[in-house]
Order: sequence, then structure tokens, then C-alpha cells
Amino acid sequence: MDTNVNNLVNKIKNLSLEEISKNLIFVALFALIYRLGNFYNTFIPKPFEIIVLLIVLLVIVDIFKNNKIKELFFSIPRDIRIAFICLVFSVLLGWGVSILKGIPYTFNALLEFGVFIFSLSIFLLILIYTRNDKNYVKIYFYALLMPAVYGIFVFFPKAVYYLSLGNDGTFLGFTMSPNIISKILLIPAFFFIAYSLFKSENKWFRAGYITASFLIVSLLFWAASRGGLVSLLFASIFVWLVFSLHNFNWKKLFYSGLLIFVILAVGFALTPDTGKQRVILRALYPSGSDHSSYLPIQDKSAGEVILKFINDKVGNPALVYFSRETRFQIWPFYLRQVLINPLGIGPNTHFSFNLRDYSGEYINSGPHNTFLQIWLWGGLLGIFSFLFIFVSAFKNLFIKLNSDFNPFTLALLGTIFAVSISIMFDDSLGFFWFFIILALALRYENTTS
Repeated sequence: MDTNVNNLVNKIKNLSLEEISKNLIFVALFALIYRLGNFYNTFIPKPFEIIVLLIVLLVIVDIFKNNKIKELFFSIPRDIRIAFICLVFSVLLGWGVSILKGIPYTFNALLEFGVFIFSLSIFLLILIYTRNDKNYVKIYFYALLMPAVYGIFVFFPKAVYYLSLGNDGTFLGFTMSPNIISKILLIPAFFFIAYSLFKSENKWFRAGYITASFLIVSLLFWAASRGGLVSLLFASIFVWLVFSLHNFNWKKLFYSGLLIFVILAVGFALTPDTGKQRVILRALYPSGSDHSSYLPIQDKSAGEVILKFINDKVGNPALVYFSRETRFQIWPFYLRQVLINPLGIGPNTHFSFNLRDYSGEYINSGPHNTFLQIWLWGGLLGIFSFLFIFVSAFKNLFIKLNSDFNPFTLALLGTIFAVSISIMFDDSLGFFWFFIILALALRYENTTS
């Protein structure tokens, strides 16, 4: 026993700085499950940010101690390296332009920029530390599946509120936002959905994948985030088509489509009643679309919500008042801003403009679309650089999928598609998971072929 302990201690002592950093990245990704607290109010960083900062410091020490700057710099593919530099430069240039224009910036803008830097940091770290060992792409992706453990709460919904993992009838996990938890859950959801589509030598494995899919989809419904559910729907169709069109036959098309439909249907059926009520409420009465009708039924059962909706629509067939949808006012407004600021204005998307909703109340919001957000931050150079990296990730996965059609590649492709849809409804340059998946997609290589 003592010999084993001593061997373990010696092995740890002999780890290089690079090996320590590679393993710390896994720990950091694992720690992403905990996102409670608000740095703006407490100034207390979360575990992920602390670990990433430590890794960055280790990288700096490794660079100067072992003269690795060229090795690490050139380990990133040339085209991605150029696009990344252009992206960072565009945001800094936009910030300089905003100063010249006299656009005021706030402490919140500085925090947004800081979170963006953390996103870029983990993106670079993964690109660097998967250069010599592509197996780490899978290892890091598996770390992002940790939220799958939340699935147990589908069977014990009361425990969610006892443990403060939910609020107002929705599931939040160790986050403070249904938007965040829904994006996080999309990752394990499409991992298990993709694996459910493939036949397995061990039928119990496949049964486990399908069961896990049921539970995580149920959590997504329970979170009741419209962006998350739209992403789930469109990404499910995407995965179904990609899977079906490979060696296409009608039986495969029907069977895979039926399986995905069953996963979604059973997931909804397993959703606790409070979650079902919130999903139906948010679907039939979107925020701001019909506020006077929304208030009296916000705490009613799902059946009562549906009945009220039917009665409201008798003689008034309009399902949604588009002019009252906040995003339909935010998006055109910020689209005008990006057109009149071709060089961008840096991270000044909050508190910088007097934007009001249909009732005249001030809208304290950014573009609610990550592509608009980066376009406004870095102008044309920023959005084109970002899109180049984004498209390159998809291109790499499609190439790998064509050479070896396997469940992991499809899972990674489905995940990046789902997360990409979800960031169209939020300002997500600080959504670390997206940049992590983006880096994994760029680095992924088949190891089974």
C-alpha cells in the first residue's frame, strides 16, 4: 500500500508543467457545473475562472522556463491563428473607436470584456493542449457531460426545491438562469441522442443512452427556456437528417425520426407538472406578447393555461403580437447600430443606448444574439473572423463524419449545432461552453478509422 502511494506521489512530482496544465483543464471543465454567485455583486470568482487563471499562469511560466513560445504559437492551425488575432484586434479597435466617439462605458462593460477574455483563454488552451494527444478532445468533451447527473431529479422533483436547484417552477441546477442551464444541458442531451441512434453490440448500453436522453430532455423542458427548447427542436431535426442521409434508406429515415420523436415525447411526459405548466405558459404567452392575459394565469395549471389561451383566441386569431416581442425590437435596433459602426464599438452593448419597449419602458439589454454582439464589438473584421472560425469547426466535423460515420462525431456535430442555435437568442460571448465545443470541433480527429 505504501509503495503504491509513494509511486503515485513520485509520478505527480515528475509531471511537467504541460501535463499539469492539461489535467487542470479537465478539472476546470468539470468545475463548470457550479455557476452560482454573481461576480458583479460579490467580486468572488467561480471555481472555473480561478482554475483557468492558474493554468494561464502555468503556461506563462512554461513559456519562459522552457522557451516554448514558438512551439505553442505555431501549434494552432495557421488560418485559425490569423482569424483569432483579427478577432481580438477588431474588438480592441472597436473599443478605441467608441472612445473617440465619446460612447460611455461602464463597469459592466469591463466585466463583459473580462468574461470574453476567459472564453478566448479556454479556447486557446484547448487548442494548444490537444495538439499532441487528440484523445484529450474526447476526455474534455466527457467532462462537459457532468450535468447529466441532474437527471436523477426528474424522479425526485421536490428535492430540487429543497436543495435550491430550482425556482418559480423551473429547474436551474447550480446556475441562476434557465437560459444558462438549458444551454449546458444541450451538450449531454445530444451526446446521448446521437449514441441512441447507433446500434450497439451491448443492447443495454443503447438502452442506457436512450434512458439518459429521456431524462436530460425532461430537464430541458423543466428549465422552460424558449431558446433552449427551440435549439433542442432544430438540432434534433438536424441530427435526424444527418444520420438518415448517410447510406439513406426509407426505413432508416422513419426509424431514426420515430426514435427522436419518442425521446422528445417521453422527455416531456416525464417533466414534473410545474415544468409542463411553465413550458406551455411560455409557449402560448411569450414574455411581453400579451401581458394582461399572462398575469392572471401565471400560477395556473397547464390545462387551465391551454383553456384560457383557446378562449382568448376566439375571434382573435393572432397567436403572437410580434410588435410586442422584446427581441423583435432589440434585433432591428442593434442591426442599425452595426451598420452605422462598421469598425465596431467594443464591449459597449449594455447601458449605452436609450432603447425602449412597446410600453415605453427602458430595455436594459444587449443584442440578445451573439453574432450581432460580436459584430457590434468588432465590426466587419470581427464578425468575419468569428464566422471563419465558426464555419471551420463545422467543416472539420463534416469531413471527419464523411470519412468515419461514428456516434462521437455526430454527437459533437449535434452539440455544436444546438449550442449555435441557442446563442442566437442571447449575448453569449461569455458562454464558455460554446468556445470549448468550438475548440474541440476544430481539433477533433477520428481515432477509430
